[in-house]
Amino acid sequence: MISLSDIHRARILIVDDQEANVKLLGYMLEDAGYTCVTLVTDARTVLDLHRANRYDIIVLDLNMPYINGFQILEGLRPLESEGYLPVLVVTAEPAHKLRALEAGAKDFVSKPFDQVEVLTRIRNMLEVRLLYTEMREYGLRLARFDTVTGLPNRMLLHASIEQALAQAQCAGEMVAVMAIDLDRFKYVNDTLGHVGGDELLCQFAQRLSDCVPVRTALGRVGGNQFELVLTGQQLQHEVLQTDHRIRTALQRPFALETQHFTMTASIGVALYPADATDAATLLKYADVALHQARAEERGRCHFFTDEMNAQARHRLTLENALHDAIGNEEFVLHYQPKAEINTGRITGAEALLRWNRPGHGLTAPGEFIPVLEDTGLIVDVGNWVIDAACRQIAAWTGIMSAPMHIAVNVSGRQFAGGGLEKAVLDAIDAHGIDAGMLELEVTESALVDNVECAIATLHRLRARGVRVSIDDFGTGYSSLAYLKRLPLDTLKIDITFIRDVTTNPDDAAITEAIIGMAHSLKLDVIAEGVETVAQLSLLRRYRCDQIQGFYFSRPLPASQFEAMLRQGAGLALPPDLVAAVPPRTLLIIDDEASVLAALNRLLRRDGYHILTASGAAQGFEQLALHPVHVILCDQRMQGTSGTEFLGKVKEMYPDTFRIVLSGYTDLDTIMEAINLGALYRFFTKPWDNEVLRDSIRAAFRHYWQLHGMAPENVPAMPAPELAGPP
Repeated sequence: MISLSDIHRARILIVDDQEANVKLLGYMLEDAGYTCVTLVTDARTVLDLHRANRYDIIVLDLNMPYINGFQILEGLRPLESEGYLPVLVVTAEPAHKLRALEAGAKDFVSKPFDQVEVLTRIRNMLEVRLLYTEMREYGLRLARFDTVTGLPNRMLLHASIEQALAQAQCAGEMVAVMAIDLDRFKYVNDTLGHVGGDELLCQFAQRLSDCVPVRTALGRVGGNQFELVLTGQQLQHEVLQTDHRIRTALQRPFALETQHFTMTASIGVALYPADATDAATLLKYADVALHQARAEERGRCHFFTDEMNAQARHRLTLENALHDAIGNEEFVLHYQPKAEINTGRITGAEALLRWNRPGHGLTAPGEFIPVLEDTGLIVDVGNWVIDAACRQIAAWTGIMSAPMHIAVNVSGRQFAGGGLEKAVLDAIDAHGIDAGMLELEVTESALVDNVECAIATLHRLRARGVRVSIDDFGTGYSSLAYLKRLPLDTLKIDITFIRDVTTNPDDAAITEAIIGMAHSLKLDVIAEGVETVAQLSLLRRYRCDQIQGFYFSRPLPASQFEAMLRQGAGLALPPDLVAAVPPRTLLIIDDEASVLAALNRLLRRDGYHILTASGAAQGFEQLALHPVHVILCDQRMQGTSGTEFLGKVKEMYPDTFRIVLSGYTDLDTIMEAINLGALYRFFTKPWDNEVLRDSIRAAFRHYWQLHGMAPENVPAMPAPELAGPP
């Protein structure tokens, strides 16, 4: 905002060859409060005066000897080529007014002039000139300084490095560029919002300023990255001392709103002339060293090396190639089967991304997936994986003997972008598949950056039928609170525990505990990375549900996995394990043929050996002929009720798990049967398919835990419970 005092301090030049006119204008301006007025009668001095003083306004007579006003306007224009030419012309010739404006003057007054008119025009022109100057200076500052911290930005810092290099070359000194990254800044920014994040940046900038000499160039170059420039002899020691001062300063927590945060910083260093001799390369190499420091461990300081440069060039080549990979259809999916331990049946597969890079063949996932994550390309590639997996599910639907789940991995960046839910639902709708055929595998670390958003997204997708599993369990944060809140179907134990599970007591104990915990949460358990029969045997003893790994199959191209499905292949269990594993036998009893058929269709997809009976008599016959583990019985049957029948079964076959299913609710009878231990659960008709399937799976799991196949410290079976209609 321009104040009156600013206007009165403005620099004013009066130019007229008539001394009386000059003095009159000078008296008028002085009387009006202007304090910086220069009077000139020799027009030949105007250009030099303006070049030296940059007047805010020039009051110029047009008719003068030696050099006229139009010639002065022509000479002033180059001096104000990027600015506002502040000239008020005074003339008695009407024809000169338009010509003066076309020459660059901003306004005019006629002789003889009116005093009030002249003062008014001068004030108006000064306000415009000062406002223009102020905005231009502000724009220049915005272009050179960071608006959050007030430090120089990348452009100004680059100029400072150029100057430091020139001075160092003359003095024979060294220059060090230190790139400094504030670790875990995103977590604070997501927790407190941008206001809290900006406050953290300001506090960190102040601490950095306190750690370095006064004349050291320090700037913020973007995000949470700062850079400083040191000059001198033998700078390696000074760099290490500066690094120590920065880490000491960071030991004090940052007070932000009502919370305190302890932060660390990663630092990369490049030196002149050892590493590079120009500013742009020094900045690039400092960034390369910073990336290496972040990759190894937070809070580290790394000096640039030639090896880092080679790695950086290789990474840049990868990035450029990956940008074109989707459009060039270079990505493919391979499928690693999952198999049920007790039956050997293939239950599904995990879709794994592979890159068929031109000229290189299949590139290892560990080489390119981290690059996709760092560059953000994982979002587009992840969406492609979801769509490709759904397309393949649709193609395989006709050859699957039972519903089979295809799992895809989901990155934390896909949650952060907010488009995961739409990508999943669009792919399901586009290919017309059952949502329950698709499973999302989410790692613990992927949920940490935005827990609430991720949980809400997964709940909405689970409500649509999409299955959810927690991947690599035990290697991340392993928060039991998260497990309780997530809508999970499956828990996958990471290969790091499975690899030595048969030889390392700690891995064995952790694996057994994870399986027990997951079962108590009614989750299926898959062990990843199973490679030996000994691992398989021990996992079966611990009651793990499924395995995935090279013991059964490597990841296969779609055509080979399809051939496996067509051949009816499965996990070949060793003979000693097969003999010890009777088929999971389910007996269904109902006197309505349509209900019996519907239940048979629903439950056979889970791989059970299903027996059926149309009444109590046939039920007793089946029990006499076959070892039965779980019984699902109608309550209202001719000749006897379900609770009466199951009460007798309890006495004759006490190890069986007994479930009643009925459209008639006789709560007194049901409760009495439950209290006597005759029933495991009770469901009403019509039933919820998924709830019924989950309960029967839990019944089989509890059966094996209680009857000699599980470790002795497996938790006791939960008390029987009523399960009402959905």
